[in-house]
Amino acid sequence: MSMQYRREPMPMRSQRGRAGFTLIELLIVIGIISGLMVWIVPTLLGASQETAKIKETQVLLHELASRAESYANQRRFGDYPPDNFRDPARKLLVVADSINPGIESLVAFLSREDSKDEDLSRLQEKFSNTDNDKSDAPIGRLDRPDKLEIVDAWGNPIVYFTRRSYRQEPQTYRNQYGEDFSVSAWKRKDGSFFNNRHFQLFSAGPDEKYGTPDDIGHNFVPEEQGD
Repeated sequence: MSMQYRREPMPMRSQRGRAGFTLIELLIVIGIISGLMVWIVPTLLGASQETAKIKETQVLLHELASRAESYANQRRFGDYPPDNFRDPARKLLVVADSINPGIESLVAFLSREDSKDEDLSRLQEKFSNTDNDKSDAPIGRLDRPDKLEIVDAWGNPIVYFTRRSYRQEPQTYRNQYGEDFSVSAWKRKDGSFFNNRHFQLFSAGPDEKYGTPDDIGHNFVPEEQGD
């Protein structure tokens, strides 16, 4: 007589338990990912925005440099715009002050009435007057007395030095927060000046402080400066 065995069905409890445990794991993973996204996304967006501002400022510096070169190529001028409001021809009569002098002088000379170049109206959105200074009369084609600066993508005045001023006393620049900085022309590690035959244009960069390695220079990299 043969014996027969019945196969008992597998209990469903363990299958249901495993399904429930998997769902909990999934919810935990989703929670972790959500938490990471809250931190990662703003960080990525911030980095992207900062990169865009750096590029925007580099383009602005290039345009200002091109305008300074064009100014120097005019026979009546024969040199780059002064950074101290001193016009050799004595036609642009504006008194310099001690705050943001270089960029204010550059804006004024690029806007003079007797220049053949295009005025700066295309850059009006970059005009600012962080130190709220004015001349006694409207300045050239600016047609206003404000001693205007051109600011970078963070809202701080661009720095401008001509080669004649590299070895002179530092200039004082004021950022949009009212902080004053003593600013000198940038040097290489060997002590020579960047762009030693021309001029220097640079931005305070992302940290909005002048004279730090993240400054953005036209045709030079401030990280290469000497100690």
